[in-house]
Amino acid sequence: MQRWLERAREAVWPMWSYEEMIQIKLLFLDYLGKSFEIGQLEESVRLAEHLEAFGGEEQAMLFATGNMVSAPQAALGNAAIHDAPLLFPTVLAAIELQNKGGKELTAALGAGLEAAHRLGDHPQAQLLGALLGVANAFELDEDGWQILLGAVLNNRNFNASSGMARALLAHDLIVAGALARDEWSDMMTERGEVPVEWLQALQLESEESGLNSFLNAIDLNTDEIVATFRARSAGKIPAPHIEYYIDAVMGLEDICCVPLFYRR
Repeated sequence: MQRWLERAREAVWPMWSYEEMIQIKLLFLDYLGKSFEIGQLEESVRLAEHLEAFGGEEQAMLFATGNMVSAPQAALGNAAIHDAPLLFPTVLAAIELQNKGGKELTAALGAGLEAAHRLGDHPQAQLLGALLGVANAFELDEDGWQILLGAVLNNRNFNASSGMARALLAHDLIVAGALARDEWSDMMTERGEVPVEWLQALQLESEESGLNSFLNAIDLNTDEIVATFRARSAGKIPAPHIEYYIDAVMGLEDICCVPLFYRR
């Protein structure tokens, strides 16, 4: 399983078939629709305004206001508004931070979704998916991966499953992932390893070496998800933008820069 984790961390866009890529895109579109829908709730907007007040470089979008904030703040705010897998707000913020495009986004999402699925009902399935997705998005090598694990798994919030603690975990994942790209001495950072119990759970779930057992196990209805996205987004974003987002997500591999995707 260690070898499988390494392969997932290094996965790139061509490693999935066309049909599998459609599945990843549909799951992302569903996440966007839900985010646009409940991002307008009063509490979501209040949180977004608090985060915006801190200032900082405009790196990633907050769904609640449509404004750009720092990537860690975006991950925090977007993770707080609903209980979608932690993978989505964290990978999205990491990709936006680096001005990467749709191919990188879908590869990181695919690797994270597969990891979370393979961990089954384990309470840390979401966290492993987010860790692998963020590591993939930042293109971490083995040392960087160990730094990310050390920073996150030694954090008191790493068991958080809901609420603000979970949102703060999303924030910390982005900070740790960005730092892990650079070389650090042992004096500055503590390395970590994937817990043995996680590896055992992964092994029990599937011994297959591929990256697509999750995508092969789900059956998504394209028309249904697109219709749901339209319904959720109606009145939340300008009407012409609704069709733009649908077209853009379904052609995500042609998006060269995700931040530009949001500035439409």
